[in-house]
Amino acid sequence: MNRNPWIDALRLLGVGWYIVTPIVLGAIGGLLLDNWIDTSPLFTLLGIALGILTAVLGLYRVIGPMLKRNSPGKEKD
Repeated sequence: MNRNPWIDALRLLGVGWYIVTPIVLGAIGGLLLDNWIDTSPLFTLLGIALGILTAVLGLYRVIGPMLKRNSPGKEKD
């Protein structure tokens, strides 16, 4: 099966969004909670940590199929 290289290029282009978006949203949400509840760095750090975890899982979902498809054990068409 011959795949279109544009599909992989667009998938890799989306990797940046999968990394940046959850981290930024986690940081902003943590800052808002910290200002509302008056707990200085607690929720900001938790939001960033949760954002990083979400980014890693999203990155695995995007790149995982590409890595499995191009593994050395599989025959390339």
